[in-house]
Amino acid sequence: MRRGLRRGLGILLVPLPHAPSRLPPISLAALLPRRFNGFSRHSFCSFPVGERAVEQFSDDEYDHEYEDLRPSSSVANIDEWRWKLSMLQRNAEEQEIISRDRRDRRDYDQIANLAKRMGLYSEMYGRVVVASKVPLPNYRPDLDDKRPQREVVIPLGLQRRVEGLVQEHLDRAFLPLNKCGGNTKNGSDMTENANLDEQHDSLLDRSVMEKILQRKSIRMRNFQRSWQESPEGAKMLEFRRSLPADKEKERLLAAIARNQVIVISGETGCGKTTQLPQFVLESEIESGRGAFCNIICTQPRRISAMAVAERVSTERGENLGESVGYKVRLEGIKGKDTHLLFCTSGILLRRLLSDRNLNGVTHVFVDEIHERGMNEDFLLIVLKELLSRRRDLRLILMSATLNAELFSSYFGGAPTIHIPGFTHPVRAHFLEDILERSGYKLTSSNQLDDYGQDKVWKTQRQLLPRKRKNQITTLVEEALKNSSFEIYGSRTRDSLVNWNPDCIGFNLIEAVLCHICRKERPGAVLVFMTGWDDISCLKDQLKAHPLLGDPNRVFLLACHGSMATSEQRLIFEKPPPNVRKVVLATNMAEASITINDIVFVVDCGKAKETTYDALNNTPCLLPSWISKASARQRRGRAGRVQPGECYHLYPRYKKFASWKHWGVPISCSTASRTTSCRECSGILEDDWSIRWK
Repeated sequence: MRRGLRRGLGILLVPLPHAPSRLPPISLAALLPRRFNGFSRHSFCSFPVGERAVEQFSDDEYDHEYEDLRPSSSVANIDEWRWKLSMLQRNAEEQEIISRDRRDRRDYDQIANLAKRMGLYSEMYGRVVVASKVPLPNYRPDLDDKRPQREVVIPLGLQRRVEGLVQEHLDRAFLPLNKCGGNTKNGSDMTENANLDEQHDSLLDRSVMEKILQRKSIRMRNFQRSWQESPEGAKMLEFRRSLPADKEKERLLAAIARNQVIVISGETGCGKTTQLPQFVLESEIESGRGAFCNIICTQPRRISAMAVAERVSTERGENLGESVGYKVRLEGIKGKDTHLLFCTSGILLRRLLSDRNLNGVTHVFVDEIHERGMNEDFLLIVLKELLSRRRDLRLILMSATLNAELFSSYFGGAPTIHIPGFTHPVRAHFLEDILERSGYKLTSSNQLDDYGQDKVWKTQRQLLPRKRKNQITTLVEEALKNSSFEIYGSRTRDSLVNWNPDCIGFNLIEAVLCHICRKERPGAVLVFMTGWDDISCLKDQLKAHPLLGDPNRVFLLACHGSMATSEQRLIFEKPPPNVRKVVLATNMAEASITINDIVFVVDCGKAKETTYDALNNTPCLLPSWISKASARQRRGRAGRVQPGECYHLYPRYKKFASWKHWGVPISCSTASRTTSCRECSGILEDDWSIRWK
């Protein structure tokens, strides 16, 4: 029996009745659809009618058949795609054809040529072949079975940074080619002298860098203008213009341009810390020199440097680390495009150890110079000597309260500018007022500061009569004897007689906090203490109180220089509803820190200062009365954003007018043989003459 059989697949044919014995062969493949299930993968044979064929199918030889029948299978597949593409062109509703057939991947080159001749587009994505009426992208996430992709939204700040880096790379790539192309005519002359060749290369690099910085300055100016024109930027700009510092903007910029050193005295709330560095940066950007500008602004404490940098970056509509950053000990956020850096005075001194000329720095702001710390005094000495070598460097000294004439004379008669401040009204309550309103009575026993590891020794020391009283204690006792306090009750007068100026009085602070929590309006409380020992012991005492220790009513926080940065940042967070925040801090919260929800300030009137113990030949920290400038600074913390009240835990009378106006510099109260002096002395060269003014 004759078999019309191709290996791997056979089709059973039934003889037709009344058929002639011999007919020409008929191709059944032409009678079947283009694709009939899986049979379209094989070729069909032609048989003489009347014969029978046996159906055979071999799975093992399935792949081998493709190799044997590749030409005929490809032709059929291409014919099928020609029909599909023609139907796609006729159908107005369909846009593309998607196929996952293995044959289509094999014949993709022929399919792509066919689609191109017919005016269509094709693309192969992994194992998927797509033909479309419109151009196709290089990647289709909907056809990626292994790695399904989702739409990724790039933050605007990251997008601007990437665009800036790409543009800078393009500038570096194309500018040298253009420069070298323009100078090829004089190549023979340049080869005659090697020195001229080196000079030309240096000038070429310098000109290329200048052009890069100029393009970068233009981008900075465009971004600054777009931010100021945006709704958020216009709202922020309106707030900034309401500050007193904005009224002196043109005068300040003109003075900085004409003088190498300028002394600025700004009262609390004028905006000098956040606005003055911004004025300089914005002026340089607007004039097209933004990329050439590099400003450093020092702060006496870490938390103030971080808080001010975050605020300035917010006012500029940027993320921290772009054009504005900060650097403190063991931490910092700054980038390649940072042109305004807030740092501590110690960080700038460390940089001067390796870079004595501050190369690349155009402006240096030294804030809060009235504190006269060790780092601040040494920094002024070094900067004064540096100004003679860097005539282009500008030095701006700022403080809320300072003796401007002293610093002006130290820098050779530098001009001074005063900026009036703006603070909300703050009502002051002194000790006699506090005792009268709260009804608390002072005795000789409830004023003892029984805290710390040396509790017994400190208690006995306070109980013993002092052989030699300090000047403040003597003045207080004389004033109390001469004052009658007739307008106050007998209970208040008895308490004032028993008041001990040498004690801080934890019980008195506890009574004041209870009075605020029970009878005053909502608002946070800032309590100024002398040191960490006082803060920790007072915090433990307040936690044991039924009202002040209730976490559902009072939120206790501490702020000290030895604490971690993450813990210090907690003082800026808002408490839960119906919970009053109480912050126990040292004098580090006097300046450059604005806690928006502070309404009440409790001032103990003391702070620890470094003194020299001549008996033991060692420096030591002892609590002492603050200056008038510090008292004003503490009172101003309550009126930064809203009206407030300040509770001074010392009486009001004329004898307190003998308080010193300014704090004693640490360099004058500490032995010169300290670690800080030895470290800072490495900055000063041997031929420098150090003179204290």
